[in-house]
Amino acid sequence: MRVAAMLGLLLAGASAAAVAQPFGEGRLLDGMAAADADGDGFVTRQEVIAFRMDAFGRFDRNGDGYVDSGDLPAAAAARGQRLAEMIALFDADGDGRISAEELAKGPTPLFDRIDADGDDRVSGDELAAAQAALAARR
Repeated sequence: MRVAAMLGLLLAGASAAAVAQPFGEGRLLDGMAAADADGDGFVTRQEVIAFRMDAFGRFDRNGDGYVDSGDLPAAAAARGQRLAEMIALFDADGDGRISAEELAKGPTPLFDRIDADGDDRVSGDELAAAQAALAARR
């Protein structure tokens, strides 16, 4: 998966519009499908969180247990203010970085928006509907 899509899922606590702006909502939808860890055709909230936590480990480049702008690849860090806004949404304690706990407890607005029936899992039909809605907006 491309770095931008992984970063988008990692930081998906931002509003869907904020996430879509720098990273492309289509990439995020692809990432949502990739989060189906058990291959049952549904993506649960827990699978999304587990997927984000896996991405967290890859982005914590210095291994200090936090993700901040210093850990991100130069291409992602260059996204500037929007990236800072997304980090701020997860940074519950205001220290300028995201801990694993903050990420695990953070919101999942893209998941919530796609989970049309509110059953805490995204079906293939719900994902397809989100992709169709995105295509219609283009």
